[in-house]
Amino acid sequence: MELIHHMSKCHVRELSNVYAALFEDAKYTFPTLATEFERDLTRLLVLVERRGIRVYLEDLPAVGKHLDRCLSGGLYKLSGLPLTKRFSGRVVIPKFLRGLYLEVFHKDGRLREDYNVDAVIFLRQILFAAKNATFPCSPKKITDEVCEFFETDNSLPEPEKFWEAAGQSTGEPPQVYEGFRSSELVNQKVGELPLCEQREVSLFLTMLDNVSNIVTSTLGPYDPGAWRFRHGPGAISEVVGPTNKYCWRNWSNSLETEYPIADYGFHSHSSWADRCNNGKEIGSAEPASRLVAVPKSFSKPRLIAAEPSENQWCQQNLWHYFSRRSEYSWIGEFVRFRDQTLNQELCTKGAVDGTLATVDLSAASDRVTCHVVGQYFRGNPKLLSCLRASRTRFVGQQLTPRVPSLIKLRKFSTMGSACTFPVESLVFLGVALACVLCVRKLRPTLRNIRSLIGEVAVFGDDIVIPTDSRAFFVKSLEILYFKVNYNKSFWTGKFRESCGVDSFGGVTVTPTYWKTRYTKDRPESLASVTECSNNFYQKFLLHTSSYLASTLPRHIARVAMRSGVFGLKSRLPVRNIRLQARYNPYLQRDEIRVLTMISSQSRSATNDDTALLQYFTERPSPFNKWKHGVASYPRLLAKLGWVPVESITAQ
Repeated sequence: MELIHHMSKCHVRELSNVYAALFEDAKYTFPTLATEFERDLTRLLVLVERRGIRVYLEDLPAVGKHLDRCLSGGLYKLSGLPLTKRFSGRVVIPKFLRGLYLEVFHKDGRLREDYNVDAVIFLRQILFAAKNATFPCSPKKITDEVCEFFETDNSLPEPEKFWEAAGQSTGEPPQVYEGFRSSELVNQKVGELPLCEQREVSLFLTMLDNVSNIVTSTLGPYDPGAWRFRHGPGAISEVVGPTNKYCWRNWSNSLETEYPIADYGFHSHSSWADRCNNGKEIGSAEPASRLVAVPKSFSKPRLIAAEPSENQWCQQNLWHYFSRRSEYSWIGEFVRFRDQTLNQELCTKGAVDGTLATVDLSAASDRVTCHVVGQYFRGNPKLLSCLRASRTRFVGQQLTPRVPSLIKLRKFSTMGSACTFPVESLVFLGVALACVLCVRKLRPTLRNIRSLIGEVAVFGDDIVIPTDSRAFFVKSLEILYFKVNYNKSFWTGKFRESCGVDSFGGVTVTPTYWKTRYTKDRPESLASVTECSNNFYQKFLLHTSSYLASTLPRHIARVAMRSGVFGLKSRLPVRNIRLQARYNPYLQRDEIRVLTMISSQSRSATNDDTALLQYFTERPSPFNKWKHGVASYPRLLAKLGWVPVESITAQ
């Protein structure tokens, strides 16, 4: 706690300097408001003296979220949040940043017809600057998040017996899934609706059955041998720290039914036979994942489950199948697993003409039930059986005693599983398409589905859908046990938000986020602050950029905007007169000595034939030096090195 308190003081001091520079930039854009900005900065620093760092990390972002709702609704409303006290009885907008608010809203709160979009940009920049700051959460907040994880899972229906049939010979799955329309579990939720709504929801469920059949038939048959097995980059549940993931310690009976270890766990059958004969037994128990809290924001951590290595191995095979089949079919026009630009483009379009809404879900991956997955993929029995086999049914946690140390999951999978993202994306796509087809009274044909290209997009739980179908879409999600995050969903006015892009009237108003301060003992902070300074520079917030640059070591080079060399970007002709220069006679070029960032990772060689499996899995280029073995955690190092002058100055 003493360390956190010390970090808090350092971060408060640093953020206060950043905000002072931000207000200087605001003065240059709005010179007539210079006096008001000085008062605003004083109000802010006085509140920080009383409440500490939470003003920057919690209070201001909360005011920013309220502003987004007001922009979407076209009317500023009182909120009761810190720094939002109204200016007077007749003026509803706050005293803090009053000058900027009046450039956007009338005194009575109505959105101005001639609003100043630069004022919107500066308002959101000031309010959200520290939203994504990397600061450790308190133990209480971690406990609260784990308890919420547990309560959310308990609110879901228990999985059917099909999901319990681990280790049994499966073949085709039992006929427990006959479609959403025939589901007793879903119809119980439908029965809770008013009679006038039950019929349209029943029609939606029938439409969803048809759409899911089209999606699964488009994906095609799943054969594990046709797709790539590999390990993910994250931690595994068995051990903490570097370990040889290619040396299997366990392979559950459930995995063996669909992914025989002799075929998919070794580079050859002879290697498997040698392992069986050398006395190193491979267990067959059903393993549990391990719940880990990683930094997300000051208010709460992100919970990720480290999967067992063998489950992760097979989940990555499923991920390869989902991503490739989707990319090379019509599904890729709606879902792009590695590209957010589709959502971002449609988000901007929705902010211009209002025809598209952006919908965000609350704890989406924690609410994907096994029942929904079973009904959705029922048309592909082999795929459904493999999703069951690779699923981890239990998660262990040592983060808090208020929750059992071993939890039997009701959800399909957690964050950490390679199947979570593609499965939830395809499910949300099916629900979105079915809703639009129902609202527009279109038949569930591939032609009608393709006619919705450019109106529907899904990236995880970030969804873009036509505004005319938004209300029905929300209702349909709730029938399937999902919950919409209304604070981050927008369908009215000129504001939209999706996949990291905030758009107001078609103009990008996404702020630049400050994440951490520079400290000599953390090279990653050097990279973060340099990137942050460059981001502010690209938006012409030069005072803020210059302040951040002044906190960095002197050996960082000034580089051209399009240069690939690590350094501080500049639109002016680059001159690094303070840095050491030389002529390299061997390469016949001028060079300059600059600070560079290098990622270092060592490997400890293994003494068994798992090296061959690792080689076939990683597929290194014959032109690169490759070494097998157990990789250590990558380290980011800051070192001085010589680079050609042309690479710095090239525009």
